[in-house]
Amino acid sequence: MSNRIARVMTLFRPWLICTGVVTAFLLFALPPADAADEMKKLSSRLLSSPKLTAAAGFSVKLFVPPGQLYDPLWMLPQGNVVWINDDGGEENEKGSRLLALDAKGKISVLADLGKLLPVTGFDIAPASFGTFTGQIFSLAQAKVAVAGATANHIIQRIDPSKGYDASVFCTLPSAGTANQGVSGFGVDARFGPEGSPFAGKFFAVTAFNNAIYQVAPDGACTPFVIFEGKNAAAPTGLAFSLDGKTMLVTIVRGDIVGAPTGKTGAIVHVGPDGKIAEKPLVEGLSRPMGMDIAPPTFGSYAGQVFVADIENIQVPVPMTQALAPDGKIYRVADGVLHLVASGFFNPAGVHFVAEKLLWISDINGDFIAGMRELPDGFIAEIRVKGE
Repeated sequence: MSNRIARVMTLFRPWLICTGVVTAFLLFALPPADAADEMKKLSSRLLSSPKLTAAAGFSVKLFVPPGQLYDPLWMLPQGNVVWINDDGGEENEKGSRLLALDAKGKISVLADLGKLLPVTGFDIAPASFGTFTGQIFSLAQAKVAVAGATANHIIQRIDPSKGYDASVFCTLPSAGTANQGVSGFGVDARFGPEGSPFAGKFFAVTAFNNAIYQVAPDGACTPFVIFEGKNAAAPTGLAFSLDGKTMLVTIVRGDIVGAPTGKTGAIVHVGPDGKIAEKPLVEGLSRPMGMDIAPPTFGSYAGQVFVADIENIQVPVPMTQALAPDGKIYRVADGVLHLVASGFFNPAGVHFVAEKLLWISDINGDFIAGMRELPDGFIAEIRVKGE
């Protein structure tokens, strides 16, 4: 029972810190029954299910409701399950979990708290990465909390065959001019497609210094592209064209957090030489995050890019109120954005996990800079209507 009490106290610690007056009143001024009732109402409000709405031609429903996931970020199908990194909690100067999610919504733990440095993005090394084939590489903070978010990040190597033991593969060097070049605010990370000009490299996005790094099997970690000058922007998500010849990058022009500053976000093309194409794939987004390309089985939308867009990243996060449900999912057709679904809070990951199934991960209010530390994240599924 003592371990359960400790976990509950850890869960509510941000409230004790950030809403001290209210919490003190609830815990000490009210009778125990009334205080428990108020806390129940509060948790119910913050962990309530979102009201998702699909645009014409699609259906959307909640697949994993709030209450189990903290920060569900990027997804990686592996056989009959989907791996996902969940940034929730800290233990022994470590953070994040690697989870497996099956088609029925059952969650299994691959690497639990206390095992890894905070993972922001990850992928599995392909054959072109030599002796490390099959091992997990992740972009990670070198330490937990906000201090780690705004310091140079690392590439972490994780060996599933050895109990998910992790080691530092390299430290990403400072690069660029934004924020003194510090490689912080890690976001997405993935290997280039096999047989493409991007093969044999692991690419890692650090939004703090507007950079994408490339990691080689020999341990070399160098800048691949820096968005500065006329292309000044914070990169957030990665994908590759179906033919593997082009990297697609979601970018945020302006502040990465805070109230919306206009529809200045975009998806741009980057070549294997690190050059940014003049014409974006699409513009008019607010704060785009993850994206994926629809497979041939996704009806008339096959080959289109689906992307998550966050309107307003509220930092600091309101401790006792739900966030604004202004997150949206779009598709891109002929350079134009078309709404797919709305009602999200902070959608991050976008991944086609089956032939006719798209999953969206939403971190909601719990993320590194948020300090809310509640299992309010969720997974939604989107299908072509009628299928």
